[in-house]
Amino acid sequence: MTLRERLERVTWVFRTRAALGVRPLAAPVMIFIPLGVLLGPQAAAVLSPTALAHLDIVISIALATLGVVVGIAAGREAGAAMRLFIASTVEACVTMIVVAGAVGILLQTWQVPVAMPVLLVSLALGICAAASAAYSVDVGDPHARQVAARVADLDDVAPILLGGMVLAIAGSGPAREVGEATWLTIGLGLSLGVTGWLLVEGAAGGAERGVFVLGSLALLGGATAYLGLSPLLAGLAAGILWVVAPGRCDVIVARELRKVQHPLIVLLLVIAGASLEPTTAGIWLLAPYVIFRCAGKIVGGWTAARMAPAVAPSDLGAYLIPPGVIGIAFALNVAQVAPDAATSLVFAVSAGAIASEALAIVVAPARQAA
Repeated sequence: MTLRERLERVTWVFRTRAALGVRPLAAPVMIFIPLGVLLGPQAAAVLSPTALAHLDIVISIALATLGVVVGIAAGREAGAAMRLFIASTVEACVTMIVVAGAVGILLQTWQVPVAMPVLLVSLALGICAAASAAYSVDVGDPHARQVAARVADLDDVAPILLGGMVLAIAGSGPAREVGEATWLTIGLGLSLGVTGWLLVEGAAGGAERGVFVLGSLALLGGATAYLGLSPLLAGLAAGILWVVAPGRCDVIVARELRKVQHPLIVLLLVIAGASLEPTTAGIWLLAPYVIFRCAGKIVGGWTAARMAPAVAPSDLGAYLIPPGVIGIAFALNVAQVAPDAATSLVFAVSAGAIASEALAIVVAPARQAA
């Protein structure tokens, strides 16, 4: 392989959809997270701790926006591809079990000091590991890539659902019971979704609709952040509601969100980099997280391939190695409700995403010749 071919391979392998419903993104994690580190308190201090604190509500709104994007896409596509949706859910759950189980056993065996309960750290890492990005270029066999991309897209839903439950355990909001907090989050998302639907459908013009969409996102992010709940899960519920509700609300919202998708993803990655603080536990968790995430994707891909036709079990896992932005977003969400305890989690997940993206360059199937 010539130097030019190697450079082309590095370029196209980054061309992914960071989450279900997000347009193809040529914005590698390994660029924007280090950029955040350079701008953060550990380096240039352009983003000081005070500035990061002021950006907290922006993070909540960005998380709610991602949840809405995933919810709209899932509401449109899950019913039409139920078999692939089940396969992606199985793949995500297998990855979560592998990562959470292995990390939990290692934490208890080696007695690594972590600021959160071992079970909570293990579950959170498993949820972060489950999300994958989807290649948006012709990688390997065209049909296999298409199926793998659909699986990678749809595996965002299960981590968001389970993440809402884990966040209820980590949070200190008024709803302390896991079931109560989860249903409260879904109910809040549906209630605010109905409000947004009424406003958007009754708007007089395009500019007014845009204001109502942004206002709905601000309500979703702000209300859940105030209660210590999951903006991702509330946004997911609102997005699905907008798909099934009468009218064109989902089309209007999706059109407005296309304008802010990539800036919000870049913002989350930069903030994640600026929030990185090396700790003993975070450094210790990094290698197991990357290793067991890779193992989980291979095992999960092998399992999902039994339900995903015409994809070799050994190939599907390789397609799922690129990290999804949902994992980093969830780590930042945990840091919002447990800032001191989640420092190690944010470090392991963010640094692990860089390592996984670098690993994807090596393991990605060869690109098909034009």
